Amino acid sequence: MRKRLVIGSVAGLLLVLAGAALALYLSGRRDVTTSSDQAYRLYREAVENERRFYFREAREGFARALELDPQFAEAMLGLARQTQGDQGLAMVQRAAKEKPHLTERERLHVDMQLAERMGKYDERKRIAQEIHAKYPDDIRSAHTLAAAEVMAGNTDRAVQIFRDLLAIDPNNADAYNQIGYYYAYRGECDKGVENLRKYQFMAPDQANPYDSLGEILAYAGRYDEAIASLQEALKRKPDFFEAYRHLGVAYEGKGDWARAIASYRKGAEVTFMDEMRRDLLWSALRVAIRTHDLATAKDLMADIAKVPNDRYADVRKIGERAILAYLEGQYSESEAVLRELRPKLLAMWSKEKTESDKKFYDPGFNYMMARVLVAEDKLDEALPVLEEMASPPRTWSNFEERRAVYEGRALLAEVLARKGDLDRAEKLISENRQWNPSWAPTRTSEEVVERLRHEKVLAASR
Repeated sequence: MRKRLVIGSVAGLLLVLAGAALALYLSGRRDVTTSSDQAYRLYREAVENERRFYFREAREGFARALELDPQFAEAMLGLARQTQGDQGLAMVQRAAKEKPHLTERERLHVDMQLAERMGKYDERKRIAQEIHAKYPDDIRSAHTLAAAEVMAGNTDRAVQIFRDLLAIDPNNADAYNQIGYYYAYRGECDKGVENLRKYQFMAPDQANPYDSLGEILAYAGRYDEAIASLQEALKRKPDFFEAYRHLGVAYEGKGDWARAIASYRKGAEVTFMDEMRRDLLWSALRVAIRTHDLATAKDLMADIAKVPNDRYADVRKIGERAILAYLEGQYSESEAVLRELRPKLLAMWSKEKTESDKKFYDPGFNYMMARVLVAEDKLDEALPVLEEMASPPRTWSNFEERRAVYEGRALLAEVLARKGDLDRAEKLISENRQWNPSWAPTRTSEEVVERLRHEKVLAASR
């Protein structure tokens, strides 16, 4: 008979009287199902590390808990959250086999995570709403619901979800983290910083409060402040790879391309997650493309090819051919390869995005295609590509997505200015500068718009 550790009941308290488990009881946590007291303690430690964004330690803790209790469904879900691709899906499916033995909340957690893995985002939101209604202190459903609200453009609702959580649990530092991001997403950087300062006050020895603040400051154009905060994060945890990612962003914003590439590479070196390593190397590759650094681009492509578990290797290889052709000045060849790539990306997208409202949107592809067409002076063909990039089919839900829109609008402004529509070009640049007044990756396009306006004024005065 598998015993259930019910925190909050007399029976459960007797089972977990020691240490961290007692603290969890006093804070009003609910139950998980496991046959092992030691597995439960390892699981709670892993949850705490996950909350701190210490993913390597969280992964190890969930795995050790599963060794002690191979039927521990919540540990399976935790391990799945730290595992990409098919392996992560298989772990969630394994947890689903345990549903007859689980509590209602655990069953709903399994269903919510399975819906996410299957790309059924409407179903995931419905399940999250059910969890949130029945268990208003549930942090996972709060995250899911708030993320859905942000994607729908309802940041006020996302903020309120975490305000409500704070009313239940005033010591929930992560709520201030989320609220800070939601304010920053809609351009209210000062309010974002204010909430992240509260996060830092509540968790001064953790890395993530300083990383979160550094990310927001970097995207707001406050680069030196961002770098200082991110260095504080790395003092607390030298392998905190997200801080290296955001250092790369800050250095890009300043136009310090070499340090940006070095930061992304360092993040790729210290992370244990294959997909994150690949993403960080691609971030470095974008800088090499922007600066026409062919030698560095080749080195980075070689590093990307070495990352295991690449589900998209075939698509990636085609993309790399297009990039090399572009950097070597073979623009027609690059365009031809990109046109070969697009239907493959579309097929991949259609397979992975199962909901009808998920339209094809690949800003990285669009930006590369637009750069090639602009290099070929095919401005009329570049325009619809950039219009698509500058007007995404849904509200962006993180800074990386906003950056793609930001850079797409800058290149669109350049193309419009070259075609004579200076008024709209300047409007796009002005909108960008409301978010970040000094983003170096868009400086070249901004300078083109300014030069063409100056030439027009001079011509009119003659």
